[in-house]
Amino acid sequence: MITGALAAMPAMAQMDNMPGKVAAQLKMLLQFKGLWETGAAVMKAGGKEYRFAYYADFKTASADNAIVMHEWADIPGAGKLDGNNLAGVCMQDGKIHWYSVDNMGTTHEHVGEFADQHHFTMVHKSMQEGKEFVETLEMEFAEPDVLILKETATLGGEEALLITGTFHRKKA
Repeated sequence: MITGALAAMPAMAQMDNMPGKVAAQLKMLLQFKGLWETGAAVMKAGGKEYRFAYYADFKTASADNAIVMHEWADIPGAGKLDGNNLAGVCMQDGKIHWYSVDNMGTTHEHVGEFADQHHFTMVHKSMQEGKEFVETLEMEFAEPDVLILKETATLGGEEALLITGTFHRKKA
């Protein structure tokens, strides 16, 4: 822990002089702050379709240099989702690095960026069962308090998962 803090000291000294792209990505990342919910998420996986309520509570962290998010859902026929995420902007590559862990087997990093103030895309790539697994999350801030999510996952080039939902911010 101390080693990490000492290694971060040069980066902390640079926060006042954050490169333009990093500052812009961070500002857009922080717009997630708040409690979001949808009563109409849809997940398609394994030839089945699931409909459920989905919640995501985003808070700022690390002196407003990151976000943490707790997500949860009770998915009839699939189980209860309980996940946590940490995301921040890397000073070296200017991209958002988003780490996800949940009780359904997810533990991985996504890398992405905002194309503009409204459109964010991030991707995770790994190997599963000897095949390439690619998870892509596309998020659009249709309005300041409306977020449209589309998550797709492929395994060996075949679609394995699709999740969609329109979230509404209930609390900032």
